[in-house]
Amino acid sequence: VFSEKELAGIKDLAWEDYRNKTKVYELAPLAVLFQFLTGVRIGELCALRHEDVDGYYIHVRRMVRRDEHKVVEHTKGGNEDRLVPLPKDALEIIEICKRRQQELGVDSEGYIFSINGEYCSYYAISDLYRKYCRKLGIEQKSSHKARKTYISKLLDASVNSNTVREVVGH
Repeated sequence: VFSEKELAGIKDLAWEDYRNKTKVYELAPLAVLFQFLTGVRIGELCALRHEDVDGYYIHVRRMVRRDEHKVVEHTKGGNEDRLVPLPKDALEIIEICKRRQQELGVDSEGYIFSINGEYCSYYAISDLYRKYCRKLGIEQKSSHKARKTYISKLLDASVNSNTVREVVGH
């Protein structure tokens, strides 16, 4: 999993990338941060929509199938609609994305991490993990390790293992 020091470095790099706004997928750095806060799978992350936000929770009910390059109305775990709690920082990221979309005149009711109305590219996010690990001089870790980091933090905080399974869709 990612260490606290590595997480801090990734957080700094992601915010720097977001502030520079140099990518087609300029909200992808925020998606990386969001994944550490929610533990959603990368395919689910790419397909999250503003309509999925329900107070302090987000409904996870669809994913991007990277092999087919399309959004499907189920997740890897099946057809469930699971609720994932949203910490304050995750809610702030959603608001930042929405404001940026409004600034750009993009449909801010669509995909959370999009600036063109399309879902965020799986590869835009996975490339950032490679870039950040390289810049930090650490072992290459994927978005799946971010998910495992989230799970480990929940278990370390003594969250019931059945609750953890439900939240992460196992």
